[in-house]
Amino acid sequence: MKKLGKKIIAMFLCCVFVVGSLVACGSSTASSGGGNGKKLLLAFHDEGSSTIAQFVEAMTAKAQSEGVAVDIVYCEKNASKQKAQIEEANGKYDAIICRLADASTALQMEVAAGDTPIVFINNAPEDDVLKVDKYVYVGSYEYDAGRFQAEYVWNGLGKPSSLNVIILKGQKGHSSVPGRTNAIKYFLKDNNVNVNYVFEDFASWSDTEAYDKLNIFKMTNQSFDCIFANSDKMALGAINWLKDNGYDTSKILVAGIDASEGGCEAIVAGDMHVTIFQDLATQSDVAIESAIALANGKTVTDSEYISKDQKHIYIPYIPVDASNVNQYM
Repeated sequence: MKKLGKKIIAMFLCCVFVVGSLVACGSSTASSGGGNGKKLLLAFHDEGSSTIAQFVEAMTAKAQSEGVAVDIVYCEKNASKQKAQIEEANGKYDAIICRLADASTALQMEVAAGDTPIVFINNAPEDDVLKVDKYVYVGSYEYDAGRFQAEYVWNGLGKPSSLNVIILKGQKGHSSVPGRTNAIKYFLKDNNVNVNYVFEDFASWSDTEAYDKLNIFKMTNQSFDCIFANSDKMALGAINWLKDNGYDTSKILVAGIDASEGGCEAIVAGDMHVTIFQDLATQSDVAIESAIALANGKTVTDSEYISKDQKHIYIPYIPVDASNVNQYM
């Protein structure tokens, strides 16, 4: 028992040494790389997110290849905790890559970071809190995702002059939701389609919540022609609901976003009409490259993906349907 107790104490002390002071903010940490003296902090909102897991894998690999050190912290969707983590990091890192828990808190994070530059990802702040070569956003242009969805579904239905439409939106407050959703409406309006939006609600990126919301819609006894979902996960929930309620998924067209494994499989099966590929690997590489450039006092305005305002770096979305899905499986 005494030997066991000593081992436990030793393990505890080792853990304290590794995670350091960031544990005081209630976060977990990881490290990678260690070259050229530069050190980056990855401040993420949710350790359990599959999207964040992809970012972590790609970014740590990129950081290692670039020879920079990386620490990772998670705030578990708590913006106050994220602010405390960034305050703790002030002066200890050369740049920060941040997936905001709440897009409206970007200015708070910038103040907390002091002179440390920030590359925001995956949840875009308002344009006016970004600053050229200081606070930039790396992602994809959300309007393109919604526009591609609307274009493919409208064409797939034979370019009808009227439509009954369901829209399943992502997380309330997430920056991508207005762009993806409004782009659908703008495209159909621009093409003079008389649209009746029979149901529109948040389903928080969840397949089960999408299913439950459609069960609520079912009670209205309204007809519909298509379902637009802000993500594949919600689209897959919609497909399950359609099948369980006797609908033909070759006639009721469903559109998703992400080109996830499940989304691509649904396209192969003929259950999903289109999904939109978001290139997280390239976003990760560009985020690391941008953070390194800012850490070294260099510009990111020469990026091939830079926007006109030079504060956004947009990696293009790519539509995925039956004609090209095998490239994304």
